[in-house]
Amino acid sequence: MSEHWTRETYYNIKKTQYSDMWRASCPFCDFDSDDQKELIVWRGKHWYILRNKFPYTNTGKHIMVIPYKHKCVATDLDSDEFSELKEVHEFVKSYFWDIDYFSFTRETFANRSLEHYHLHFLNWKLQWKFLRKMLNGQWLFE
Repeated sequence: MSEHWTRETYYNIKKTQYSDMWRASCPFCDFDSDDQKELIVWRGKHWYILRNKFPYTNTGKHIMVIPYKHKCVATDLDSDEFSELKEVHEFVKSYFWDIDYFSFTRETFANRSLEHYHLHFLNWKLQWKFLRKMLNGQWLFE
């Protein structure tokens, strides 16, 4: 990547002139764009994995698992998509190797940045301020 992106950059883009772009199109559905191609680290039949352009961590060890087809929640996935998740998790384990990591997804639409279902995988050095902002409005902070 030619420029350094941060989570703050992401929130600023969403608030400014690009906010209409984020609502009008789904960046995860455009997985063959030049911007996405440089971030993709694994491709399967139903899923792809890319480095998060706006990572929650200082180390950049933040990847996302995304279905090629636009799905909103896990219950929208079909059996073939669920089946391939075993390969996805095997890759994720090898990607992080000996680094502790965790995963999460949000099934509710409250405060989600995108409606395209995806899973986050991050190393354990999470910047708390971004986690708190992401979880704002979720059950943990009500």
